[in-house]
Amino acid sequence: MLKRLIRVGMRRLGYDILKVPRLERIRPAGGPPPVDPVWPLPRAGTGMGDEAMREAFARFPHWHYAYEFEGGPSFRTAHVNPGPETDDPARPLQRFRHFMPWLIDAAGGSLRGKRILDIACNSGFWSIQCALRGAEVIGFDARPELIAQADLVKEVTGVRSAEFRVLDFRDMNPDALGGTFDIVLNLGLLYHLPEPLRALEMTKRMARRHILLDTAIHPSDDFLVHLKWEEPFDIRTAAEAGIVGLPSANGVELMLRHIGVHRALRLPLRSADITADYRTRRRMSWLIEV
Repeated sequence: MLKRLIRVGMRRLGYDILKVPRLERIRPAGGPPPVDPVWPLPRAGTGMGDEAMREAFARFPHWHYAYEFEGGPSFRTAHVNPGPETDDPARPLQRFRHFMPWLIDAAGGSLRGKRILDIACNSGFWSIQCALRGAEVIGFDARPELIAQADLVKEVTGVRSAEFRVLDFRDMNPDALGGTFDIVLNLGLLYHLPEPLRALEMTKRMARRHILLDTAIHPSDDFLVHLKWEEPFDIRTAAEAGIVGLPSANGVELMLRHIGVHRALRLPLRSADITADYRTRRRMSWLIEV
């Protein structure tokens, strides 16, 4: 009875209580050889000094990704609503080691010369990592301030093969982005949208070969999409207020079957060095062959 009253009260405030699975036991698994991110990031751009960098980064009050550059300085995340998982500066590096080796292996061992689309690129972390490996990257986001952040990181690193644009996901199409892409990155977006099935269909239309999907999921074994309301109060939430859909893992795979992908591999965890949302199966990744 007490649990029900607490849950009713939380829902009136716009929250919910979900049972979280126990930490997954990591077992040795095969797969591609490990790949490390380029980190710290190079400073090969315009020769911006430390103080100028600090001033440039300070123009933005909120950062979803932490950045570290060769010879310093480094910059931490800054959220309206910080959390132990999202604010961990090691999190993007752990995620990279989790799913990027699979993508690089599927691409023939290298991203050089590949045309890559980074959907909802935020401050460009993934775009920059791919560009540093020789890919031609276009990243877009609906928030102009995030594209300004991405351009700043690009300027500091001196990366030339990444381009960033302000674009709403709903306006994404081959005509708007100069055609289709060898690889499409859909990382941390699906659960901020109201129609995950349509989002996956749109993502598939942009891809020639592979899609890398990484998303929070509803901790249920059922085939479902859990609807909730999300406000744009932080740079890690939806760009506008409205309903968003959080699919279960089985729901994701059913939708992938519906849109007719050739193959989808749910990526196993191979290391315990990753945040708890992956280890409790509240977040998963798929390598999809279109």
